Amino acid sequence: MKKDENKDVSIKEQDLPVEDEVLENDKNDKNEEKDEKTLLTEEIASLNDLLLRSKAELDNFQKRTVKQIQQAQLYSTEKLSAELMVIMDSLEAAEKLSTDPNLKLDDLVEGNNLLLKTTKEVFDKLDIEEINPLNENFDPEYHQAMATKESEISENIVLEVMQKGYKLKSKLLRPALVIVSKKNQ
Repeated sequence: MKKDENKDVSIKEQDLPVEDEVLENDKNDKNEEKDEKTLLTEEIASLNDLLLRSKAELDNFQKRTVKQIQQAQLYSTEKLSAELMVIMDSLEAAEKLSTDPNLKLDDLVEGNNLLLKTTKEVFDKLDIEEINPLNENFDPEYHQAMATKESEISENIVLEVMQKGYKLKSKLLRPALVIVSKKNQ
């Protein structure tokens, strides 16, 4: 009967996990936890690096944008200044001529016409468009009514332009000052 008892014991020992196997399973679990922690730590480091790089890239982009805006403003001012110098030169030449005792009225009128022509050319180069709405419908976006005047023509027609307006492409620089018609009563 002893043989049978040994068989039972050996069968029972085989069914139970051996202490070494339990320890090995614990080690595997700990290794897996360490691997997971290591992977997570590496991923955090990678994401942190990506975040820092993205932040640096954004900072550089903002600095470049500010610099480009400043250069664009400087360029536009430079272009305007260069065009205004032409007008200034003409005005200075007219001032010198005005002290000439032999100045004729015709010369003064001709100089004024040339100055006006030069100014219009500068406005064309700068894309500044004149708003002169005489006999057009009143448009509150581009016209400022200074007065109304009774008239036989239809209502809200510009009868007089007191001061021309100007726009730069689609941006209004100055509205035209106008007198607008209203129906006779």
